Amino acid sequence: MENLLFLQSDVAEPFAVYARHLLQRPVAWDPANRIWAVYRHADCMRLLQSEAAHIPALNPGSESRLGETARLVAGRLARLANPPSHVFFRRGLTRLFDQLQPARIADLLDELVGDARQLDWVETVCAKLPMLAVMKGFGFSGEDIERLLPLGARLTQVMLPNKSPQQLADVDAVIGAVYPFVDRHLRQCSGLQAGEGEGDAEARAALNANLIGMLIQSVDAGRGLLANVLLQAMHQPCEPSRMSSAEWRAWVTETLRFDPPIHNTRRVLIEDIEIGGTWLRKGDAVLLVLAAANRDPAVFERPVEFDPGRVNNDVHLAFGAGMHHCAAKEFAQAMAAGAMSALFARYRVRLPAQEIAHAPLVNARLARRILVEVERV
Repeated sequence: MENLLFLQSDVAEPFAVYARHLLQRPVAWDPANRIWAVYRHADCMRLLQSEAAHIPALNPGSESRLGETARLVAGRLARLANPPSHVFFRRGLTRLFDQLQPARIADLLDELVGDARQLDWVETVCAKLPMLAVMKGFGFSGEDIERLLPLGARLTQVMLPNKSPQQLADVDAVIGAVYPFVDRHLRQCSGLQAGEGEGDAEARAALNANLIGMLIQSVDAGRGLLANVLLQAMHQPCEPSRMSSAEWRAWVTETLRFDPPIHNTRRVLIEDIEIGGTWLRKGDAVLLVLAAANRDPAVFERPVEFDPGRVNNDVHLAFGAGMHHCAAKEFAQAMAAGAMSALFARYRVRLPAQEIAHAPLVNARLARRILVEVERV
């Protein structure tokens, strides 16, 4: 039987795999990994919106060995929470986004590119700009940003389901380093004030955890979006230097449909549910292949064509749906469109011939390196 879980680094054309499943096995069982995989847009949407499909818990044996502060953060992330606590954590996350101010993306891009004539777009820009935009948007000081920015990649280890002893130790260390900065900063935000009661202390902890969660999410998802939008701009027929802000927004939306950074997400069922004519049972694990759903011909005409003018591109599932839809949707799209607009307005950009390798991840297709040549206009 086919292994439905694979590393993106090992597969040259994952969309060919997805297309075959959409046609032949849209609801498939992987006995080796004991997980269902769901590929159709309608089926993914139903599960994303279903109260019967919960976010899987991180490995309890692993998480119990985290230190107190790291457990506090991991246990209060809206991204990982299920009802009833999810409502409380999501409310805190919404409050954070209400306070997030637009950053000057063009200026941040200039700072990162500097005087370079050749650079690794992933390392120089993609891995830093999204996290920078979040910290700048919350008004973090330059000194705090300088201390926190190098910790971004280490922060993402919080999301690993099975952490090695070394990863557990590193998560404890990095959360211990970041948490005091976040706590101190949010206490100074006038729109996020709380009292000193027990309920207020819990609200404060949820705010702190979910701002750290915003930083975590910005590192990989933001990195992947910036990388993929640039690749499409260089590979598709267009004149990037002449594109308007609205055109870049449409370009970003179509990239999210056509070549999203996050390819799948997981759920575990808390009750039986029928999906596409197949009964999935309580306790079953399910892989929702969002990248396949985004090319479902039942929803998108000419799904394998890149078309920013397509009228329904925005029904893609790259940001999920239902209670766990990504709260950073507007922020991420504006950030990516602003970065592309500034890049091609201020620089001549050339993409040398190269093979793009991807990180060894199951859920995300992230370019490891993109060599770019730039010249100031």
